[in-house]
Amino acid sequence: MKFDFNTLNRAPRRRTYQRPFTPRIKPVIITVVLMVLFIAGSLYLFHPPFNWHSPGFIYYLIIIFGFGFILSYTLYYNVQIKETTYKKVNKILGIALGVIIAFIGVYTLISTSIFNAKEYASRISVESSDFSIIEEVDFSKTPIIDRDSTEVLGDRVMGEMPELVSQFEVSDEYTQISYRDSVYRVTPLEYADIFKYFANRGEGIPAYIIVNSTTGEAELVRLEDLGLEGMRYVPSAMFNENLMRKLQMSYPTKIFGSPSFEIDEDGRPWYICTTYTYKAMGTKLMVEGVVLFDPITGDSTYYDDVLEAPTWVDRIYPESLIVEEFDDYGSLRGGFINSIFGQKDVFVTSEGYNYLEKDGDIWIYSGITSANSDAANLGFVLVNLRTHEARMITSAGANEVSAMSSAEGNVKNYGYHATFPLLVNVSDKPVYLMSLKDDAGLIKMYAMVDATDYQKVSTVSIDEGLETLKETFVSQSLDDINIDQLLEKTITIKTMRFINVEGNTIVYLSDEEGHNYKLEVNEDNVDAIGFVEAGDEVTIYYAEASINLIKDLKKAPK
Repeated sequence: MKFDFNTLNRAPRRRTYQRPFTPRIKPVIITVVLMVLFIAGSLYLFHPPFNWHSPGFIYYLIIIFGFGFILSYTLYYNVQIKETTYKKVNKILGIALGVIIAFIGVYTLISTSIFNAKEYASRISVESSDFSIIEEVDFSKTPIIDRDSTEVLGDRVMGEMPELVSQFEVSDEYTQISYRDSVYRVTPLEYADIFKYFANRGEGIPAYIIVNSTTGEAELVRLEDLGLEGMRYVPSAMFNENLMRKLQMSYPTKIFGSPSFEIDEDGRPWYICTTYTYKAMGTKLMVEGVVLFDPITGDSTYYDDVLEAPTWVDRIYPESLIVEEFDDYGSLRGGFINSIFGQKDVFVTSEGYNYLEKDGDIWIYSGITSANSDAANLGFVLVNLRTHEARMITSAGANEVSAMSSAEGNVKNYGYHATFPLLVNVSDKPVYLMSLKDDAGLIKMYAMVDATDYQKVSTVSIDEGLETLKETFVSQSLDDINIDQLLEKTITIKTMRFINVEGNTIVYLSDEEGHNYKLEVNEDNVDAIGFVEAGDEVTIYYAEASINLIKDLKKAPK
């Protein structure tokens, strides 16, 4: 027999004892309990809508699948389910998750404006109109007080209520509404913090603030003075009294945006809660319906047709969506490629928007400019925030930024800043109306700028008022004044000041009698003005106004 020397170096085999596997149920139970608690807790905290069009719901599903993988691993490790079963479960979960993500991704991609340009462009129906649809300006319905000034006024009236200041804060909503034949901004109070919520939740939010957008009068309205209880279901509340949670629990499949606070004609507070839908997941946002929510009782009514909602409601379509819809209308009608290259007949909204009241509704207004965003507007667009009615007015002229610069240049010595302008009708012409503020944010003057010729500017102090501003603006429009209507006068110049506005020179004169004059330098009078200085005697031809507008002047011979 042959001897194998290699066996001498081998270690002897040891017989080991393998203890039988005992399933551990406790870790599985803990995992399941934690999963249920997390799912239920996150559902309660974040309350995503059960609607596959909502991105939040898809993210929530992905988290659920993630827990499925965790549970599968826990069972495999602690109960020792068969490896083949474990792999099969994971494979099914992986395939299901992959199919969902792939379907959502592909469907979302093919639902974008790249492949559906004209469908995106048709989200809003725009009707062409002339400027006559805007009635002659009525200053009792013109929101000349802008949002920033409104917030200052609201904080001021709140500061006069020390018993409320310590418990509540002023919300920054300030919704623009039409109310009792005028225009206002309205905003509720809100709980200052979690501790103030628990201290006051029994009685709820006791008041809201309303500010007249034409006069600046601010008032804190106590609900008890209207015979109403406090508002319990508000955005700053917690648990089941939180507005968004209450809405989502009442309408679990609806997609909500940010509700807007309004009041009806009796002063009762409401939240206007618009519901939305998408073409796929998060693409082509569209208004679906509206919920009128009573924050006092928690009762609500859903309207799948927004036109069936009460007419006192002012804001169903949010401003940001309207701007997005109109920009798609102006840029995508000729197709997606044309919106990027060529850009034939492409136009978009200008750099901002403002409001006007018309027939008891609030309309959003914005200028329309070319895709190149130059200093000119092609016209204006008006959209009703309640009905979605849209009107486009073709009227070439200066854009809002140029008008603001022109108004600021007119009072350059004061250093005032112009607010974003309102569009108003003055003598059947489009005119920009704006406030002029100092560095502290206080309104010091009002200005009107011709929307078609931004060199035509009129300004008055706030003490003189808007009616005086209108009269001044009309009287200073020399194009509407017959040459025979001009006055002739010989004056001695006391002061003379040149101001450059957007490349144009304007001369401000005062005479020794204390009268003020304005002269726009042009090719007809540039030679004459070049030889005039303070102390000279000149003959002027002018239109009478608060700042007299000189058409021409001649230096008197010495």
